[in-house]
Amino acid sequence: MDDGRRVPALNDRRLPWLAATLVLICLLRAVQMAWLCDDAFISFRYARNLVDGLGLVYNAGEYVEGYTNLLWTLAIAATLKIGIAAESMAQVLGIASWLALSAALARWSWLRARREGRVFLPLAASLNLLLEDTQRWATGGLETSLFSLLSCGGLLLLAAGGPRRGFQLGAGAVLALACLTRPDGAIFATLGVVYGYCLRPAARPAARLRDVAWVALPLVLVGAALVAFKLRYYGDLLPTAFYSKSALAHYYGQGLRYVWLFFARNWFALSFVPIALWLARARLARLATPTNGLWLAAFGVFTYYVVHSAGDFMYARRLLPALAFLWLLFEELLHASAVRRGAQGLFVATLLAAALPRTIYPATPRFVDGITNEWAHYPRAYVAAARLHGEAFGAMLDGTPVRAAFEGGLAMFAYYSRLPYLVEMTGLTQYSLAKQPLLGRGRIGHEKSADGRWLTDHHIHLLLFHDPQLLVADGHRRFDVVRFGTHVTAKIWKYSDAVMDPLRRRGDVDFIPIEMVLAQAERDIAAASAHDAQLIMHFLERYYFADAPPSRTSLAARLRQMVAAKSQEP
Repeated sequence: MDDGRRVPALNDRRLPWLAATLVLICLLRAVQMAWLCDDAFISFRYARNLVDGLGLVYNAGEYVEGYTNLLWTLAIAATLKIGIAAESMAQVLGIASWLALSAALARWSWLRARREGRVFLPLAASLNLLLEDTQRWATGGLETSLFSLLSCGGLLLLAAGGPRRGFQLGAGAVLALACLTRPDGAIFATLGVVYGYCLRPAARPAARLRDVAWVALPLVLVGAALVAFKLRYYGDLLPTAFYSKSALAHYYGQGLRYVWLFFARNWFALSFVPIALWLARARLARLATPTNGLWLAAFGVFTYYVVHSAGDFMYARRLLPALAFLWLLFEELLHASAVRRGAQGLFVATLLAAALPRTIYPATPRFVDGITNEWAHYPRAYVAAARLHGEAFGAMLDGTPVRAAFEGGLAMFAYYSRLPYLVEMTGLTQYSLAKQPLLGRGRIGHEKSADGRWLTDHHIHLLLFHDPQLLVADGHRRFDVVRFGTHVTAKIWKYSDAVMDPLRRRGDVDFIPIEMVLAQAERDIAAASAHDAQLIMHFLERYYFADAPPSRTSLAARLRQMVAAKSQEP
């Protein structure tokens, strides 16, 4: 039993070497697993357009907030400006943020151990380092690690500083940066303000309000500037993802599956709680502190938000910012143990369990309840191929006024193509798509899509699909398909002479010229029934004649007369 003496978990002289070894092993593992997800390339295009002088936009002249990570996108833009590739910087910044969060958690544990004379058991920092999910999402190209660092770092700073003004102001500034990184940083910022009011429960209300004011000051200033910028620049406070994912339409069943899948895969977290509670059964009252209340609220409120909004189709990503607070609670529960040796044994066993390989998701791409191991979809060979084919595709269409739409999973291909006008068909780059009514639930973030009317109204010429085999009809050549080289196949939605004529001279582009299409259509109209002739003409109006050059006016008039004559036949 505890005799009140400090029992070090490790020899002090060995501790730095063991810590350095653990960090190095985890770092090498994260670097070995480094990857880039498709959605990251949407932010990359925004950053590149900003550097190129087009503004913080996906397409020049269209002011749409199609990213959810403003600070991250600006950081990528800054590195592009000095000649560093977005792909490299995103991975370096992600890994640096992951390591910085681990360091912040370790320092918190060390300071608590020194101040309270307790065993140094840095469970939260160690779990953040060892867990495969945090290692994988240290890269990926998205802001996950940076957001986790700023959200947790801000609250750690607030808890460490207590009522000291400098810490309160600094914590507010860090939480403001978290809000700039992702809109849901407002959850942690709100909890920080509430905690600021609770720092001195015995103080007068005026003094407690001053505490709140110091925390809130950076949040108010940054928030006001951000609101003004969004309304003036985009005309909307919220990004397209808020609408495309129908964040206000709760989907608790899917959200619970999302959270459960994480804990089913990381079963050690479920096993830890009953064991730790049993070890701490005589000291549970020690856990009732304002700081532990802050960790519990941060984990609980953010997890509820994830459940409410149905999580994500990418496994674990949305939940990761809340995990550091859960690990801090686990650490406090461990220190409440009345059995010191038992607590140390549980610490070691938990770390070993966290380091074990996971089994739910294999190395190959797989969906479980609409949730996928995103990293397996984009191995390095895939990214290299997307770059090669995207650059070739863009070179073939360079100088044409093409407007192309692409389905999910092709953002990196679109980025490398550098085409001036591109549309992601599930709504991530267009408010008009993202704000469509939700007709049914499906894979989160992919429940809305561009229909034929939208494509026509927005003058889209080409449609790009992840699987070009979708455009093959029983092995026969289709008149509305164009093949660029041997790897890229697109559907022609609207045939434009300005786009297609320059391609006629290229031996590596294959499509049926419009003259052949129109000649066959004329023969088909002549042989068709009145109803079928009207359908053919309706298609031709959309496919070509609506924007055809004046030289085609007489042909269009003749075909319309043929259709009208058929409708008057008995």
